[in-house]
Amino acid sequence: MSEKDLKKDGSSEKDMADFAKSGIRQYGIYSAIVFQMLGTMGLAFWGGKKLNDHYGIENNLLTIAIGFIGMGLAFYNLLRQLKNVQK
Repeated sequence: MSEKDLKKDGSSEKDMADFAKSGIRQYGIYSAIVFQMLGTMGLAFWGGKKLNDHYGIENNLLTIAIGFIGMGLAFYNLLRQLKNVQK
């Protein structure tokens, strides 16, 4: 392997390709996306419940509305991140 095939950190193009296809790396990426989705939806429903309690609304309208907005944002973020992973 010649000096010009190596990058500054000592890795080659083959090393980078193997790293990109690694099963553990893929597992880490997708599990991080899942936990981010769960966090977004959980925070939205929790925030909706807190607002519902603060304003004293008897029916859980704010909880449901803000929760669905959070779900929409989570799915939008999921699709955007999956598109970036596939590149």
